[in-house]
Amino acid sequence: MTQRLTTPDWLGWLPPRLVVLDVETTGLGDRDRVVSFGAVALATRSLLDPRPALTCHHLIFDPRRASHPRAEAVHGYDDWLLRHQEPAAAHLGTLADLFADTDLIVAHNAAFDLGFLNREFAAAGRPAVAGRVYCTMEAYRRRGEAGSASLDAVCRRVGVGRTTHRHGALEDAWLALRVYLWLQACPVAVARPTIGPPTNLRTPPPRPDGALPPRVPA
Repeated sequence: MTQRLTTPDWLGWLPPRLVVLDVETTGLGDRDRVVSFGAVALATRSLLDPRPALTCHHLIFDPRRASHPRAEAVHGYDDWLLRHQEPAAAHLGTLADLFADTDLIVAHNAAFDLGFLNREFAAAGRPAVAGRVYCTMEAYRRRGEAGSASLDAVCRRVGVGRTTHRHGALEDAWLALRVYLWLQACPVAVARPTIGPPTNLRTPPPRPDGALPPRVPA
């Protein structure tokens, strides 16, 4: 007799496709900009496979301004490297297509990440990101869990962590995915993807001695 395969309950309440994202920025102010973008796209049906299929996106941008020292200490990209990258506007069409092709957008502190992304879209004259959004930080707080709801703190609760003290956008997107699946009672431990440099990274020329020359106005 052939054994009948059943669909696990947790798969029934997951969307067919989701994108988990993270951004690193020059700071926290109203004039700060996005430095890097990371996203992990997942067709949730593949969670039934031995190795679920993740599609990763990892980009770096010239924010057209220097990072706050504390922000630079977090993301690790200095101004000399950043000023030789493409602006975010060069990739917003690709990002818009990514969000249009998903059923759910997930982020830890989604208001922060999408707020910065939408600022980039607005600056380029493009409409804001649309679609259903799920914030893992707010969902964690709604559970009534004690202590901090930062990504690092929640990941310690889940039992995963980052590989370095730096906050890379792609790794943080994967960590947020692990938190999302934990919040959805999904037992699948999706493996960490290869965390390489941003795919559009440009190698800058040798750094000059002394203070950096002024930036060329945008």
